[in-house]
Amino acid sequence: MRMNRRAALAGGAAAAIVGTGVAGAQTPVRIRKGAGGLTASSDDVVAFAEAVRIMKRRRDALSWDRQTQIHHRASQHNNGLFLPWHRQQLAHFERIVAKLTGHDAFAMPYWDWQEHRFLPAWITDRNSPLYERERARGVETLDFAAARWAESPYTAKLASDGFETFCGKLPEGAGMVEGYGHNHIHQLMGGAMRHPRTSARDPMFWLHHSNVDRVWATWHGLSGKALYPAEWTALTVTGFVDADGGEAGALPVVGTLETRPLGYEYDRLYPFPVFNVIEQGPPGATRRVPTGGQSWTVRVAASGGGRMTLTLPDEAVARMREADDTLMIAGEGAVAYAREAALEDRSLEISMTAGGRERSLGSSPTFVHIPEAGDGHHGHRGPYVMPFRFGEEVLNLLAASDGPAAVTVFAEDLAPELARPGARAEWIELTLTLTETRWA
Repeated sequence: MRMNRRAALAGGAAAAIVGTGVAGAQTPVRIRKGAGGLTASSDDVVAFAEAVRIMKRRRDALSWDRQTQIHHRASQHNNGLFLPWHRQQLAHFERIVAKLTGHDAFAMPYWDWQEHRFLPAWITDRNSPLYERERARGVETLDFAAARWAESPYTAKLASDGFETFCGKLPEGAGMVEGYGHNHIHQLMGGAMRHPRTSARDPMFWLHHSNVDRVWATWHGLSGKALYPAEWTALTVTGFVDADGGEAGALPVVGTLETRPLGYEYDRLYPFPVFNVIEQGPPGATRRVPTGGQSWTVRVAASGGGRMTLTLPDEAVARMREADDTLMIAGEGAVAYAREAALEDRSLEISMTAGGRERSLGSSPTFVHIPEAGDGHHGHRGPYVMPFRFGEEVLNLLAASDGPAAVTVFAEDLAPELARPGARAEWIELTLTLTETRWA
């Protein structure tokens, strides 16, 4: 099946002509649509399936295997280049699909697991090129919005997260959008999707990352360019193949911030932009005005094994136990584990404990890129670093308990039947800021 360019554009999917930001050509703006609203006969689904069929038969730079190897060898994970690298891979892949199928307006659908809780029927059809037989058992009927990891409140806050909290750190350290919303879909899909070396082999990889990219586009629209550090925008990402099968070369991060110059837009941005709990103060009050505060930073090295504990400063715990609604709490931390095969197929379970009680502070299945000779990465040589955070929601736990409070983490084994060596913890750190305020 080859789609006629005029027919593909007849529905008004694109009108403006813009620079691609990918290979310097001019192309119509492509509109990425929600997978849940498409069918097997939708133009973008038909083109995607046809491209997968074609690419699986090829043995050159435009093959399906080559895309899997690109992600395996060059992709960025667990650091601040995660979002721009995957945006560029998707943009290049879209152009390959368009060229191989003749569907010039092809745009990768996005699968929003919160809005459309189940996989599209056309991705689970065993007769479709988009079907992947190695996915987890029962995934065809799984309610992803109710599955494990999905309901954690410790996900990206699109309206208020700062740059490093959202995007990640360099050289190592995932952002919240990668560590929580991204990772759990990879683990729940199972099969090839569980590991960076194979994940791009499953067509679901592309639908999932289109939605991750949409989350970034939403945050960018709410936050603006001012939050991006100059030293980060000056970096480059590389490893891609263009629509002609040539090496794309190194591409500057600064050219990745906007989707339209890359030739695409979303039909609608992420519909859940505010995860923050609405503040409720005295009658007539609308906001809390800071009047002072104190901050503590604590870091603890692991003493061996896969579990770590960091005890909160006694002074901070005492103040939180006597707090009213004028105290603002901001706890931001990270945990680090050795980057090795023993960390694969685990879930980092982070919680606060006090007086025999416990509250989760985050639960993230691991997605570990273990570097090999020839990998083209900035970083990926240090530890695997996952963020966590908390706020006023811990006050109930502290008020109902006495004695010390601590943050603990352990690496739960999601494949205990393999009897693997335990994951090796390295360190845990926390910056806790208590801000005194008044309502105004």
